[in-house]
Amino acid sequence: MAEPFEVTDEDELRQAAEIRRRIDQAPLLLDRYEQLPTVPALGSDMAGDDMATAWMTSSHLVNATLLMAADNMRALCGLLLPTDRLSMPLFAHYPLLRSILEASALVKWLLESDDRNGRITRMLRTRWSDTIHSRDLKKEEVETVKAMGEYDVEELDRAEKAISERYARDVAKIREIAGAFSISHSVVKKGQAPWVHMVRAVCAVAAGPDWIAVPGEYAASTWRSLSGLSHPSYGGPVNNSSMERIGDGSSKGTLLARFSADLGLTQRAVDVAWNTLHEAIDLVEQRYATAR
Repeated sequence: MAEPFEVTDEDELRQAAEIRRRIDQAPLLLDRYEQLPTVPALGSDMAGDDMATAWMTSSHLVNATLLMAADNMRALCGLLLPTDRLSMPLFAHYPLLRSILEASALVKWLLESDDRNGRITRMLRTRWSDTIHSRDLKKEEVETVKAMGEYDVEELDRAEKAISERYARDVAKIREIAGAFSISHSVVKKGQAPWVHMVRAVCAVAAGPDWIAVPGEYAASTWRSLSGLSHPSYGGPVNNSSMERIGDGSSKGTLLARFSADLGLTQRAVDVAWNTLHEAIDLVEQRYATAR
């Protein structure tokens, strides 16, 4: 049974204040996102990538991915701060945080290489994964229609043909671009890097004058927690939520407890997601701008 209650624990109040501070920073990040060009400047790294990959244009993939991060950030801020008070659900914010982190990490993964061959290799790997997913999804839709019973045989035949033709067209284009850059098809067929490996690789923070180094495993473990809490499970909320004992149960070995969102985990996830989006925007600005 869900019911709202006010947080009074001092540690949780500090964590809530930090989450609120980050939410207040979101409009600045979103404003930077809105100012990004959708078309790379002539002479920029991305303009060169686009010329080499048209019609499977690299910037289209980057733009769509970054839009997902920004859109989820807007939704998250509206969820957590619907009025002037922070409101924390038990589950609903975790999928949004995971999407912000994943989309931002993918943009970094696609753009971080200074070498065009490296950037195009990762673009093709991502497109390969998308192509497989799209084909399989369309096939599932056809099978669903068949399972429903009555259907137009000729119409489904046309749909299945269109699926095969689209898949063949995409694979041919991927092979064409890979061939132009001597990229092995076996490398392309690896597909997009698994999320946890990608996040670990691109979310490491080097030491600076005012902060210590943060290993990529910090972000990777945060992603694992977000992923676990974005799916139905018993262990997820039990092991990753705040629990307050409020009484003994009626049976031996049981107790009554109240679960609430772990503000420490939420703060950590917001920090990682915000920082990764900030760095992704930095990279887009760098890759889309004319070299000086």
